[in-house]
Amino acid sequence: MNAQPAGSHDVPAPLLTVEHLTMRFGGLIAVEDLSFQALDRQITAIIGPNGAGKTTVFNCLTGFYRPTIGRLSLHLPDGDRLLERMEGFRIAQAGVARTFQNIRLFPRMSALENLVVAQHNPLMRASGYSFLGVLGVGGYQEAEDQAVALARLWLERVDLVEQADWDAGNLPYGAQRRLEIARAMCARPVLLCLDEPAAGLNPRESAELNQLLLSIRDEERMSFAPIWARR
Repeated sequence: MNAQPAGSHDVPAPLLTVEHLTMRFGGLIAVEDLSFQALDRQITAIIGPNGAGKTTVFNCLTGFYRPTIGRLSLHLPDGDRLLERMEGFRIAQAGVARTFQNIRLFPRMSALENLVVAQHNPLMRASGYSFLGVLGVGGYQEAEDQAVALARLWLERVDLVEQADWDAGNLPYGAQRRLEIARAMCARPVLLCLDEPAAGLNPRESAELNQLLLSIRDEERMSFAPIWARR
């Protein structure tokens, strides 16, 4: 398994530093002594054969697993975040989002609702973490309007405006892939981890997805860490 940066010849500052990451499950070593950096506003790919531990790396970065050994540092303007010491929801609040190899949308919610749900952190803050938001108290209505506006913006970016009211589970597979990326972007991440983003797509859909990701990187000044399986 290798981590390879791709992008311009100018070397920006690191956004993520992984040092000596090891993940053991009993006697099984899923990841052993992995170190790499993901650079700011670049695409850093994690490449390896099936079973090499690529998804396990993402699970450690996003708080699903606590690594057995290792230091995972997210470098932000206001200071570093040590991801291995943070709960998963705080990692998300710090600006790390992800997609999954097997799509995990809410299939019975509309495309628009999936994107609004992704913004639950600011909505919960606006509600005061209580039922006051349901009653329209405070700034919740304004926050909800902003969440819907951002959701519609990303539906437009991924060419799904006309399917905004469709149940996510009824969308074509390629559209579901794009919707999952839009949902992650609605969390306003600084680093987006993409687990096999082109899995199950045909060549045309894969090329369109590549163009979408490049446009997001350039226009949103984003960093990506995608997984690709080496066949």
